[in-house]
Amino acid sequence: MAEYLVSTCGLSPEAAAKAAPRFSNLTSADRPDAVLAFLRSQGLGKAQVRAIVSRKPALLLSDVDATLSPKFTALRALGLKRADASRLFALFPSALTYGVHSNLLPRVLLWLDLLGSTTLLMKWLAKAWLLKYTVDLLLHNLATLRGIGLPEARLTALVRLRPTIIMQSPAKLKALVARVEACACVPPTSGMYTWCLFALHNIGDRAFEAKKAAVTRGFGCTDDEFAAMFRRAPCFMFSSEEVLRRKVEFLSTACGVGCVVNNPVLLTFSVDKRMAPRLRALEALRSRGVVIRKTSVATVVRLPEAVFLERYIHRYKQDVPQLLELYP
Repeated sequence: MAEYLVSTCGLSPEAAAKAAPRFSNLTSADRPDAVLAFLRSQGLGKAQVRAIVSRKPALLLSDVDATLSPKFTALRALGLKRADASRLFALFPSALTYGVHSNLLPRVLLWLDLLGSTTLLMKWLAKAWLLKYTVDLLLHNLATLRGIGLPEARLTALVRLRPTIIMQSPAKLKALVARVEACACVPPTSGMYTWCLFALHNIGDRAFEAKKAAVTRGFGCTDDEFAAMFRRAPCFMFSSEEVLRRKVEFLSTACGVGCVVNNPVLLTFSVDKRMAPRLRALEALRSRGVVIRKTSVATVVRLPEAVFLERYIHRYKQDVPQLLELYP
């Protein structure tokens, strides 16, 4: 059977040898052949079939009519296109082992309801094992977030932005909610609450503390000032510790801690691609005697790209040709 798994299914010799004992009582290749033919008839390519068999080799022993076909039919009945139904099983082969009514349909239906479209369902299936988690777990976690007062519209937006937030144990979700309270002290009704939740979901305690230290030590600011910055622009914590330290160093010279505490969004911008080029461009204009209305570093950096180009680059490119070299 190992040879069959290699030559017919495309498995590596190592994977085939590991799976072969499952087929020790098999006397004919008729059933595996039927399974492979069925999967291909559903539009699955060689790589997708190989992925399914590699993850769940026992599926080759399935009865096509009794076990496999009803699952594809059920997804098509929900409105999924043939290609999407096939890709769903390729992305998460374990779904082919689920009972149609006990697990498969309830999980897919819930995610379709939460995400709002097949497009988002397929997008997230490619990134996370959405269908691994029980409906009871997901509903419990949704109830937890509703219970703290998170508005329904923001809960929907949060799940669509990062569904993995509800794909964790109830204990971990409660711990995450507690971290938001401790780190940001922002009410769930605030528009920034979901962003704080999102940020802390993606940053572990150790990494968070290291990045916090890079900011507080670099700027010499207090824990309360840091909390205010995080509360207003939590996404700056997605930068690596090294990159964050460099941003702090640059902004300390460019505008000082007070400016950043009041405009923490500055920490989300790139030093090399945005902040430094813009300030160099303004310095070049001033050095050529161009009178520029007094404006803060924060205002200059935060301007939309099109507005900055029109106001400072295109308007003066004839008078100061080197602007095109300095920016971006």
